[in-house]
Amino acid sequence: MSDSIHEIAAQAGAILGPLLSRALTSGSADDWRALESACNMPAAADLLCAAGIKARELRHPSSEKLLAAALSLAPFHLRATLTIARSYLGRGLNKQAQKLLADLHRHKAGKGELADAFLDELLLRASQAAGAREDAKAAAYRLAIDASAHWSALLAAADFFRSENDLDAQRTLFTRLTTERPDDPDANLLMASWLHDEGYDNEAARRLNHAALLATSREQRVKAKRLLFEIQHPEDDAQLRKLTQSFFAVKPVESLPLLKRLTQAHPDLAEAWLFYGFALRRDRQLEAAAHAFERCVKYSDDPNAHKELAAICGELREHKKAERHARRALELLGEHDRISWINLAAALLELRKPGQAREALAKARELDPASPQVNALQEDINLRSKPMRGFYNARLVRL
Repeated sequence: MSDSIHEIAAQAGAILGPLLSRALTSGSADDWRALESACNMPAAADLLCAAGIKARELRHPSSEKLLAAALSLAPFHLRATLTIARSYLGRGLNKQAQKLLADLHRHKAGKGELADAFLDELLLRASQAAGAREDAKAAAYRLAIDASAHWSALLAAADFFRSENDLDAQRTLFTRLTTERPDDPDANLLMASWLHDEGYDNEAARRLNHAALLATSREQRVKAKRLLFEIQHPEDDAQLRKLTQSFFAVKPVESLPLLKRLTQAHPDLAEAWLFYGFALRRDRQLEAAAHAFERCVKYSDDPNAHKELAAICGELREHKKAERHARRALELLGEHDRISWINLAAALLELRKPGQAREALAKARELDPASPQVNALQEDINLRSKPMRGFYNARLVRL
């Protein structure tokens, strides 16, 4: 742990340590009351929270313990709750994060406190991840009418209304977004999606072309192109949607001709390249599949394409590329993606980095201790890590 974390933790210890020592030693009622009063002081929780936040910035494993200690002293500490919830979400512990945030919101509402946009944004994301639809819906509506809500919170609410197909809420919120930032690509993309759903395709196409020109990221350009494809080529869009909805029930030989035609007719359509790659890999055309996924990555940086490339490059013995794609998949999907950790561990092992391979595999084991893939790869790592004494002894004899 860094010196700064030690210092902050020491300050907390300086407040509570002597009182705890006296209470445990003498056990008098006055000593216990003094300890209880100190634990209820905001300063102690604030210090532990600051230590936990600093530890999280340094990726130190003590972060959650320090934040949990802060919450034990102040169960509804805003900063500690938000920080530990983000940590839980990063590890895929969605239900735990959602419960912490929902409890905090109910506590604040019960005291008559104003809504907090930062809390509502994180509660919306956690509730969606945990499948708590009603809590997500309530948070999204609060954000939509919150004049102080920051842009990312409004976009999160907008995405939720899209997923719920709530056209009335979309109209109200998207009008607000385009009024506040008329040249923002995300605002124009969202408004275009609502216009298309309502049948105003000419205006939707105009906004999509505007968004594509304003786009500052590949993701924004991909979204604009995808919706333009849907508007301008409805028959091809219908065929692609029908195929992708039942993709794994269709044999590769049946899906490959359509996907090949779509990639030829629409060479910058990332989604077509992604499913073309899936079909080619299922047909064991690995080099062609790798090419398809690389085209997908070129246009959209899709995490699933990186994930597939990591596995295929491993099979093709292109281990440096496998490592690169596995790391990129983890960046995009989050550290709770078990398959990407396995892909990374396998690539590192082939690159003769057994220590790093063990570390990556340990992450996969945390996510699924009973995984046969994890156990098989662990055996391979152990086998390759054994010293080859017979080889070296024989070599010495020959010398």
